[in-house]
Amino acid sequence: MNKFTKTLIASALLSVSATSFAGVSANVGAMSDYWFRGLDQSGDGGNASMMGGLDYESDMGFYAGTWLASLPSDLEYDLYGGYNGSYKDFSYGVGVIAYLYDKYDGDYFEYNLSAGYGPISVSYNIGTLDESGAPDVDYTFASITGEYEGAYLTYGVYGDDVDGSYFEAGYGMTYEGLDMSVAAIFPDDDNSANAWVSDTDKLTFTISKSFDLF
Repeated sequence: MNKFTKTLIASALLSVSATSFAGVSANVGAMSDYWFRGLDQSGDGGNASMMGGLDYESDMGFYAGTWLASLPSDLEYDLYGGYNGSYKDFSYGVGVIAYLYDKYDGDYFEYNLSAGYGPISVSYNIGTLDESGAPDVDYTFASITGEYEGAYLTYGVYGDDVDGSYFEAGYGMTYEGLDMSVAAIFPDDDNSANAWVSDTDKLTFTISKSFDLF
């Protein structure tokens, strides 16, 4: 696993899971290749990843949850919580998240801010990598996303101790209760957050299913 292999799920996954229900739900799914914020999480050459999570949201907008994903030789598990709200066409959110691993001796901790108006949303994230035997790595990540009828385009950029940027274009839909999406990722070749940038595996497919528990 490279030093900066993980830096936040998808902000998009968090936003969907935190706002799509009031109560408790579970989700399971698979990714053909695990990319996140322009970084290949599953290794050069592409490796499929299984994923699943459990989420809770109160009627007042507070949420908490956990999300797991398989890596080639490890297991990632995320813990998060926060608040999402809206006023007319304006939405906003604040949250915290920890990215933890079964074998990798390093943890990521982030504070997340988000806002949206109509089809445009922005996020700003402040994080730290705490890796045993190495100095802390402080980073920021900012993104802007535009959406239209299931299609989206995202531009993200890193800052502080990390350099790099990327574009991502994708499309998502729901069919017979299954959430499906495809995304093309175009990372910066000089992205210091990624020890490898694949020349071929920049297209990823995701399929998932959510279940309302209570």
